[in-house]
Amino acid sequence: MSMLQQIPAYVQLPAAMLIAVLVSIYAVRKLIFITRTRRLYDVPDNVRKIHGAQIPSLGGIGIFVGYLISGAFFFTASWYVVIAASVLLFFTGIYDDIMNMRPLKKLIAQALAATVVAVVLYPQFSIASLYGLMGLTSLPAPVAIFITAFSCTLFINMFNFMDGIDGLACTLAILYTGILGLLFYWSGHTAFAGISFSLTAATAGLLWFNRPPARIYMGDTGSMFLGFTIFVLAVAFIGEAGSYFSGRGIPQSQLLMQVVSLLSVPVFDALRVFAIRMSRGISPLRADRLHLHYYLLDAGLSHAAAVGVITATNVLVFAGTWQLRTAGPLVQLAFITALIAAVALWASRSRRRQA
Repeated sequence: MSMLQQIPAYVQLPAAMLIAVLVSIYAVRKLIFITRTRRLYDVPDNVRKIHGAQIPSLGGIGIFVGYLISGAFFFTASWYVVIAASVLLFFTGIYDDIMNMRPLKKLIAQALAATVVAVVLYPQFSIASLYGLMGLTSLPAPVAIFITAFSCTLFINMFNFMDGIDGLACTLAILYTGILGLLFYWSGHTAFAGISFSLTAATAGLLWFNRPPARIYMGDTGSMFLGFTIFVLAVAFIGEAGSYFSGRGIPQSQLLMQVVSLLSVPVFDALRVFAIRMSRGISPLRADRLHLHYYLLDAGLSHAAAVGVITATNVLVFAGTWQLRTAGPLVQLAFITALIAAVALWASRSRRRQA
């Protein structure tokens, strides 16, 4: 037994979080100084980027460094494959934040990272079964790998859309990784809990500087890496913790629905925006202000208030889905859709009244 294994989890995990947040804060402070000195600012486009012209990007570097140093105590052999894919996204994000990479090239890097994990770590980190949802159970390996890689790539971009106002992407990342960390801890998976909590604390280190009014943004450097890692952790939770919760009367199909509900706000908001754009005959990837957080700002809310509304909505969706666990997945999906749509409709009407 290693020395780390002899230390109780309730000591390991807080220590890891302390290391992660301190390293992240230190790194972000240095990044603010360097980016301002070198004038590496995020240029506003007056559509989706509405901040001032003197706010630097690249804050995701602080998250990545804090996460690596703290999480290294918990990385398993399989997780190093995830780290390798993360590094690809990390450097792609840095290049994009500095040089403004073409969207197709970013998409290729995202798909490559997702495919590597889905193939090399099949079936551990793949959506290998739908556990009876829609009448489907085990999926053939090629189908499972495709669905995993496609879903992961999609979620990376959907989470990236959340990095539009001060503190939102950081807050949602903290919520997602924090909940996953608790669930991993309760199911006895200390390594995954340590990885999740390291990411939670490292993101909190950036949030200290990213909260309204932001002094630095995470940029694609952080949003792509975070979206990717959150998705992989969510898939790992369904597979790794399934036996623990199944033994307590909670089927893996319900775990899948809880993961869907946890990650629902970026997904459903992006799908709503895509539908509106296509109904208007424009590209679903066109930059505009149709996302929920822009509706809330246009309705007169501050950045902090908008983050609060979206985070509270996400928590209510997650809790409500659990309360409806005996009602079935179709009812749960209807609840998720209705709640997010109701908040979006309220924001849209409030926005029109402000116009």
